[in-house]
Amino acid sequence: MKRDWRAFGFGLGLGLFVFITGGGLLAVDYQGRKLSFGDDTPVAQVVERDGRARLTVKAFGREQSWDVTELEEAWDLIRDFTCIPHD
Repeated sequence: MKRDWRAFGFGLGLGLFVFITGGGLLAVDYQGRKLSFGDDTPVAQVVERDGRARLTVKAFGREQSWDVTELEEAWDLIRDFTCIPHD
């Protein structure tokens, strides 16, 4: 029984370590771009153009964009169902 908890604790600790370290790296990248180049665009943002939603991620000197229209529609459906106000 104690061995099971050790494995769980190790997995939880490792997952939290990776999550916090990744968030810290993204924060340092954003602040570095902001201070060095005056670029204050967020690390990730959803932009809607022509009725399509695109997720744009700008980090570590790269910029990528993905179509997330279906996810945006699903999120709107969840917000409508739970009565959370949105645009």
